Amino acid sequence: MTPRQFLKKQTNQVINQSSRSITQFRQFLFAPNLLTFVISVVVGNSFGSTIKELVNTISGTLDFIHVWIFSKNHLLNYALISKPFGQFFNSLITMIFIAFIVFYTIKFINDKLIVKSEEKWGYNQAHDDALKLHKQQEETIDLQRKILKQLEIMNSDKQKENK
Repeated sequence: MTPRQFLKKQTNQVINQSSRSITQFRQFLFAPNLLTFVISVVVGNSFGSTIKELVNTISGTLDFIHVWIFSKNHLLNYALISKPFGQFFNSLITMIFIAFIVFYTIKFINDKLIVKSEEKWGYNQAHDDALKLHKQQEETIDLQRKILKQLEIMNSDKQKENK
């Protein structure tokens, strides 16, 4: 083997091995289970924060009502409501933006970076199979109707011949 052939063989092996590794990494990165986990953590964390701020808002409202009813001068301490409400509103807007960004990031990746529909994030094989099965059932029912119609026509023709 010449040095040139040896170098070419080694180069091809490195390229093939790198290509396999990149393919495996891409499959890992785009795995539906991993994606589901990541989305659950990111959006779930944001949702949990929003619920916490909602509870703080309700608590602040109850504190406001308690102070207003039971204080001697019926003091209206709006800070008991406004601060938790502002934090709740900020948390809610943050959660919506996070969900929006995650959704459109996944949409971009699915539309621009992934070719096979089976590898797309959010792909649901069971749903796809159910749609195909439903279509086949509709085609089967349509075919059965056509066969019944033909049989009825043949039966009526036979009855006319017998008369």
